Amino acid sequence: MIKTQNLLAGVWEDNPKATTFQSVNPKTKKPLKIHFQEASDTQVDEAVTQAATIFDSYAETSLEKRIEFLKAIQKELETVRSEILQIYQEESALPEGRAQGEFDRTLGQIQLFVELLEAGSFVQATIHTTGPDLRKMLHPIGPVGVFGASNFPLAFSTAGGDTISALAAGCPVIVKAHPYHAGTSALVAETIHNALISCGLPAEVFSHLNGTSHRVGMKLVCHPSLKGVGFTGSFAGGKALYDLAQSREEPIPVFAEMGSVNPVFISEKRLAKDQTLSETLAQSIALGAGQFCTNPGIVLFCDPQGKSNLVEHVSSHLNLMKLPPMVHAQIEKNYLAQLEKLSQNKALQSLLKSELSTAAVGLVSGKELMNHMNLTDEVFGPFSLFVQCHSVEEMKTIAEKISGQLTATILAEKEEYPNLGPLIQKLKNKVGRLLFQGVPTGVAVTQAMQHGGPYPAATDGRFTSVGTDAIYRWLRPIAFQDCPNQLLPKALQNENPLSLIRAIDGKPTRKAL
Repeated sequence: MIKTQNLLAGVWEDNPKATTFQSVNPKTKKPLKIHFQEASDTQVDEAVTQAATIFDSYAETSLEKRIEFLKAIQKELETVRSEILQIYQEESALPEGRAQGEFDRTLGQIQLFVELLEAGSFVQATIHTTGPDLRKMLHPIGPVGVFGASNFPLAFSTAGGDTISALAAGCPVIVKAHPYHAGTSALVAETIHNALISCGLPAEVFSHLNGTSHRVGMKLVCHPSLKGVGFTGSFAGGKALYDLAQSREEPIPVFAEMGSVNPVFISEKRLAKDQTLSETLAQSIALGAGQFCTNPGIVLFCDPQGKSNLVEHVSSHLNLMKLPPMVHAQIEKNYLAQLEKLSQNKALQSLLKSELSTAAVGLVSGKELMNHMNLTDEVFGPFSLFVQCHSVEEMKTIAEKISGQLTATILAEKEEYPNLGPLIQKLKNKVGRLLFQGVPTGVAVTQAMQHGGPYPAATDGRFTSVGTDAIYRWLRPIAFQDCPNQLLPKALQNENPLSLIRAIDGKPTRKAL
């Protein structure tokens, strides 16, 4: 049974006077039968206030207790897997395979944070014994607001990386559900609530709010007790939240993963040798109807003579693919409007549209692109702009002009590697992840992943929203000077009761003092 109310500190609070809304099936374009209640300003205030009230106690929970909590979320999710997958597909029109994959990815993400807590070293316990006795570690920042992503109803939403990393860090979480998949979000929210209860943790640790307007999100970000925000979505949405958070009397960090075109650079010899390149690129462009933040939005290929048929071949492959509808009619509307605007841009040599779907590819010369850098703006959907370049040097010049990105990809033959140094140097300053094989779509959930990049790909390129390092967004350093041993956090006590690897006078060790 899907809850339609707002979950406030353990209570699904019914408000008969609330404005209601429905999620929409992208295939049928018809709203689903369930009516969800919009959160009122009072309910937003209550959710954050209650989270702040229990923050100190939750921040001090043992790592073992947090591990128990995360494992309980995994267990609760599994008990309602079929129900979640059903409503997921109804609300997103994404196929069963994608739904199953994203569900398993969500469970896998949680497991990584279980393992991180088991190791315990993420607290970065550091002790200096000469001079004043100084002991430093990372401490949770406080209640965190998380905004569900439109394109990932599970892995980047209610129990996604933002939420789980914050809960693992010791921060209470208030989720603002995405209205496109309100039913999916509500079912997942209930599993988190049930996990809290089964572990004997305060219900105030987690709340779940509905809303279709900007009002709910704005009220959440502006609440004086909120200490951080996680967001995955458009540049406009992330920038608006960031500006709002900085205008507060007490500014707070907003970790927003925003737009990216993920440029792919193809060398002359790779272009000539790789017979599967066009199909690989087409598959990447079309994956998930192009609704990935790592979609290859720009492909730069070295073709001095202008003889390559790469664009035509990619278009031919796209013409054979029947794509699912985009996750919401408004996203598709915005995408088609961007394509129409591109079609009127005289710098484009061609714009080839698929006969079976909304997929499309454009072609422009490197020279024209440098005179029209607005063409590098993200077109969110199954589209890629192909750029014919005359040399690696021209690619490097374009790389200098491109804004911050989540990823960039270099595809080249081994004998060309000595010439790639300058291009690599430029891209290192522009991206969070640099690939040398394959395509950028697909983000491995591992300890070493960096999913974030220089602005405007993210609001703070020093952090990642994927992988275990995502936890560092919700922690801050605190140092204790000449503190009595019994008053120190366990991570810093002489006896090292948590058996952590600690840096003592510059040397890593598990030894007690």
